[in-house]
Amino acid sequence: MNVLLSLLFGLGVPAALTYAYHASLNLPLLPVWLLGVNLMLLALMGKDKFAAKNKLSRTPELTLLLLTFAGGTVAFFLGRWLFAHKKSKVQFNNALFAVLGAQAFCIWYFWGWIWPQLRVLW
Repeated sequence: MNVLLSLLFGLGVPAALTYAYHASLNLPLLPVWLLGVNLMLLALMGKDKFAAKNKLSRTPELTLLLLTFAGGTVAFFLGRWLFAHKKSKVQFNNALFAVLGAQAFCIWYFWGWIWPQLRVLW
């Protein structure tokens, strides 16, 4: 249940912000989504590190990995560096590299749709 709630929050907030900014300001979907999901993942990683130090309810690893797959790769590595978080857990690192591989494949496969979305920024 904790995974479902954290995923609903972790994906729901960026989705709502993406919809709002796209509908009101007509901003391109992909850059707004990436900004939202990266900010959310960075916040969740900070919260998880705080929770780990103070023996509070933790953010599930599955949530962190799925948000990384959904576009939060930059925030994951930034949060890992800022908070010194999730560095020594071998099983989590293996799952992270599997997520990065799947993400690289998806970027390669959908490049024809992704590039025009990003090119709008320049």
